[in-house]
Amino acid sequence: MVTRSVSARSDRSDSRRLPWAFWRRQLLAILRLELRKSFFGGRGIGLYLLALLPLAIPFLMWVRLFFHEPDTDVAATTTAFAWMYQYFILHFLVFLGCIFVFGNVMRREVLDRTLHYYFLSPVRRELIVAAKYLTGALATTLVFGLSTVVTFVAMYVVQPGGEVFFTRGPGLGHLAAYLLVTVLGCIGYGAMFLAFGFFFRSPIIPALALFGWEFLHSLLPPLLKKITVIHYLLPLCPVPLSQGPLAILSDAPSPWVAIPGLLILSILLVAVSTLRVRKMEISYEED
Repeated sequence: MVTRSVSARSDRSDSRRLPWAFWRRQLLAILRLELRKSFFGGRGIGLYLLALLPLAIPFLMWVRLFFHEPDTDVAATTTAFAWMYQYFILHFLVFLGCIFVFGNVMRREVLDRTLHYYFLSPVRRELIVAAKYLTGALATTLVFGLSTVVTFVAMYVVQPGGEVFFTRGPGLGHLAAYLLVTVLGCIGYGAMFLAFGFFFRSPIIPALALFGWEFLHSLLPPLLKKITVIHYLLPLCPVPLSQGPLAILSDAPSPWVAIPGLLILSILLVAVSTLRVRKMEISYEED
């Protein structure tokens, strides 16, 4: 009787653990499939082109160096990269890349008439959404992270004292901070645009509204700044920049608040998306 009771409890325990292992295998299978489509399919071309744009700056610096002696120093390059990163890479490229990748995650499958294959398969819809979000997060963080690293290093290679900036100065610390901000930006904006895709037929209008909201965050009152993503990203940048004479001053969140806050917000937005996908119906009718 004791042996049978122990065996019965063991079977019940195995049955409780079995769905989690099965769901994990399904999640990894969808993740591998989506990664192949994202990195090696035609969908990744636009993302790659966006990531290549920052490399034009160090290329122009190299061309100028070929004809002239360098007229800038490491300090000037540090400030120049800070401006380029915050207002071009983070505000524009990462933002636009997340729209491109996450904004039409499910809508793209509808347009390609392939979503029903996922919905007809014996897999939970929540896992489909989670796998697609993880795929987009991996794709954007890898592509834009690599772009940030290459651009950062390339801008200092041509500068006198650039090697010392990395070996004896704060170069590696600055690079790690920019890379962290890039990863968090992809995670936060990605979760936001993933959720938008379930509430809006087209992500363009909410994306434009969010772009203006994020870009003008320095003019917002302190309370409204707390509901912008950029408010939690900029304090993590290693070089603080002036927000302009019209900026409304507010206390910047510490890294211990900014990083967990963005991660929690992203998890909540992905959870909202998984709830919405349960009621999603497929329609291949022409608009």
